[in-house]
Amino acid sequence: MTEPRFTRRELLSAAAYVLVLLWMNVYICRELFFNQTAKMNSMHGFWMAIARLADGSWFHATWWPYWDGGIPFEFTYAPLVPGLTAAWAALRGVPHALAFNSVTGFFYCLLPVNLFLMAWLLTRSPGYSFLAGLFYSLAAPTELVIPDSNFALAHFGDARRLYLATVWDESPHLAALALLPLIVLFLSLSIRRRRTVYYAVSALLIAVAALLSAFGPIMVAMAALCLLFVLERWDYKRNIALTIAIGAYAYALDAPFLSPSLIQAIGAASNFSGYGWSLGSVTALAIVALGWAILWRYLPRWTADWRLQFFALFAYLTSSVPIVFTYLHRWFLPQSGRYKVEMELALALIVVFGARSGLKKLPASLKALVLLVVLALANEQIVAHRKFAKAVLLSADVTTTIEYRASKWAEQNLPGMRVMLPGSIAQWANAFTELQQFSGSSWSMFSNLIQQRGLREIYNGGETPERDARVSLVWLKAYGAGAVGVSGPHSSEFWKSYIVHPGKFEGILPVLWREDDVTIYRVPQRTPSLAHVMPENAIARRPADLEQYVAALNDPTLPLAEMEWQGRNQIRVRTTASPGQVVSVQVTYHPGWHAKVNGQPRPIEADWLGLMWIRPQCNGPCDVQLDYDGGWELRICRYLSFAAMASLFLIPILVLGRRVRRGGSKNPE
Repeated sequence: MTEPRFTRRELLSAAAYVLVLLWMNVYICRELFFNQTAKMNSMHGFWMAIARLADGSWFHATWWPYWDGGIPFEFTYAPLVPGLTAAWAALRGVPHALAFNSVTGFFYCLLPVNLFLMAWLLTRSPGYSFLAGLFYSLAAPTELVIPDSNFALAHFGDARRLYLATVWDESPHLAALALLPLIVLFLSLSIRRRRTVYYAVSALLIAVAALLSAFGPIMVAMAALCLLFVLERWDYKRNIALTIAIGAYAYALDAPFLSPSLIQAIGAASNFSGYGWSLGSVTALAIVALGWAILWRYLPRWTADWRLQFFALFAYLTSSVPIVFTYLHRWFLPQSGRYKVEMELALALIVVFGARSGLKKLPASLKALVLLVVLALANEQIVAHRKFAKAVLLSADVTTTIEYRASKWAEQNLPGMRVMLPGSIAQWANAFTELQQFSGSSWSMFSNLIQQRGLREIYNGGETPERDARVSLVWLKAYGAGAVGVSGPHSSEFWKSYIVHPGKFEGILPVLWREDDVTIYRVPQRTPSLAHVMPENAIARRPADLEQYVAALNDPTLPLAEMEWQGRNQIRVRTTASPGQVVSVQVTYHPGWHAKVNGQPRPIEADWLGLMWIRPQCNGPCDVQLDYDGGWELRICRYLSFAAMASLFLIPILVLGRRVRRGGSKNPE
């Protein structure tokens, strides 16, 4: 059945509600569009670094030499927030810090507006949809169920969303969530109306959400599952097939930034960090499934309206993940506690629309008084949120921070050297510099597990300071770090990863720089080059070979190798070698690297450390040329993405052609 068109009055009232929600959120966070902040406890500098240094990496395979000994650019982070930051900085000629804040502010204001639009277009209740947007904008209901700290009723009014976006690390997550209401809307239209244009818009929105955050595909899958349970259940097989096809098309659009190896790396990182799949995950999933079955059984007795059923199922699913994680310490999704973000959006819908039937039964005078109370409380909340925003969004001079001073000193005084910087200094260093770091990446998608193991060992490598220092030095030398930074307990560096023995290098390594309880030490290396000639039997093939490999790095009888970066995708090594000797390159192995020695192709192999080595087959001078092209997997993913984008442009032509054919069949000449 075709739904009636919106009247002029309905459209005008909806436009008014949109303007109020937009004004309110812009009013609260307006400093984001004008001020440069410096929240050094956050990953903001990490995303600014990608925006600042990416150049053309969005469009072609590029090696990222700045973190973890080198990684493919696609393994840095979901690209769209940094990409938008780079675009806005270039378009407006503003610093990346201000551009990032502007992107954050845009999605902060967009989210409640999209929530309203989705609710209004589904329910045709503009007033209640506005109240849902208002509730979401000004309340933090998760603080009553899963408080971030100690429970207090007053935390219900906290500006939690603003705090997460501007002080902590949820900007990409919230950006993806801003598109979720529209995804729900167009997925529901796709299932109910079966039109190509809805399929295309759904796929495009899902693809953009995934490019904004790795949480995007998961939240979409949760919403899609809820929709499949409430829409056209008599045709569930076709609905499932259609939803999978839309998701597959969205994946094709995103394929270069969600390659199989990247998905595998995200899973491995979760396991390494202790949040992977386990027997407890089966228990958590079973508990959630049991609750779902109970809710599904009794939900039709409450309402036959599929929209209310969807709101209830979505609120249950998004709430159960962080609740089971917090109170039962079990999970089946990585970083389960962070799904409180989705939970807050879902609660806004179910609270408002769940109360609608009861409110409709009230006398008009009583409803007016309820509305008056709601609006009065909303005014108080707007003022409170505004005061909070003014306090946390003050302009800051980033050059006064320890993160800036330490990384700039390292860039100026240790040119070309790989360094290991601690905690928040590492996260922010490449927002200001082009340092190549042993650390620096996001823990959630690293590609070299052994490198991350080495990083842990450096932070805490033994029971005594002496053993800790010895173990740390082996790892630092193995990965070519010529300097290491340590933040002491009194430093302003936020994370302070050296908890056990922050003074372990004192008296062992020479001090290069020290300020505010942050010290940079020199790590003794035979050469600053990251390329080395050694006997093949010195290559580390198992953990027991680590010290043997480090000994070969320091062997003065072996030839030196000069290594030069020729752009990000090319490395040149000049050396001499004899039969039986190999060239070890302390850059992360990836199948996208290819080698030629004196013009002849040579295979590249990975050692146990995850670094590259080559048998040059030289007996004298060796000229080793390494080139990176992303490898076959990334090429296939890019071809798939280009094909999907090309077909997306064909959809309007196909739709228009279908309409012309239909028109011709109805009006034959």
